[in-house]
Amino acid sequence: MDDQTRPPLKARTLACQALGAGDPSTGAVVPPIHMSATYLRDADNGYSNGFVYGRADNATLQQTEALVAALEGADEAMMFASGMAAATTVFMALDKPTHIVASKVMYWGFRSWLRDIARFGHSVTFVETSDLQAVRDAVRPGETGLL
Repeated sequence: MDDQTRPPLKARTLACQALGAGDPSTGAVVPPIHMSATYLRDADNGYSNGFVYGRADNATLQQTEALVAALEGADEAMMFASGMAAATTVFMALDKPTHIVASKVMYWGFRSWLRDIARFGHSVTFVETSDLQAVRDAVRPGETGLL
């Protein structure tokens, strides 16, 4: 059976096999966790191994992103060190200006950050999101880009 006739793997198979990425140097059947924070530079000060700084990019992170993408049926996935980092990245990627409708109830730290989003060229309206009419009323046609 070739790759074109083989049925797609189930999510549980993908997850337990970590996309088949083992460690040939040790014979591990699952990938190891790489903890390095910095990497050795080449003589020309470059990084020919492809990794520069471990917190933002390392073999463990790349493997996890590939696995999450496969589980979600996506081309790519992006991992973040925290939910706050992931959330602020989404908001910072919006075209300026964008109006945002957000729930009044959320993580306090993120709500505090959103209250000051005007400094990044956006505006936000906080609503009780269990009240669908309040949500509808908060949307500004042509301005609201994120709910």
